[in-house]
Amino acid sequence: MNDDLWDVEQLLRRYGHGDRADRVMRARELYARDPKRALRVVSGDDWWGGKDSIAAVDLGLDGGFSPEARRDGQRLRATLVAIDETLASVGGSNPQAQLVAAQFRKWLVSQA
Repeated sequence: MNDDLWDVEQLLRRYGHGDRADRVMRARELYARDPKRALRVVSGDDWWGGKDSIAAVDLGLDGGFSPEARRDGQRLRATLVAIDETLASVGGSNPQAQLVAAQFRKWLVSQA
């Protein structure tokens, strides 16, 4: 989980999403001290719901649809799916996270 959080944070920073990257960084730091509490934070709406959520970021669009930006967008979405799978494995995923992760899975398959 920590590696996934690190990847999300770095991708967000690379594309100028410092505020969202800071949210991820705080969750990663919290995970080191209190994993259960961090998982509750990561399952929240500011991660998965609404236009300002972490899941709402489209790195392909942000990067002008360059090949690198498209790859990074795929990586971000795949990593968010992995985070949701971790949440689900400990009973911490919320319905919005499950919905978004399902949409990302479909999108990732269509991009393959």
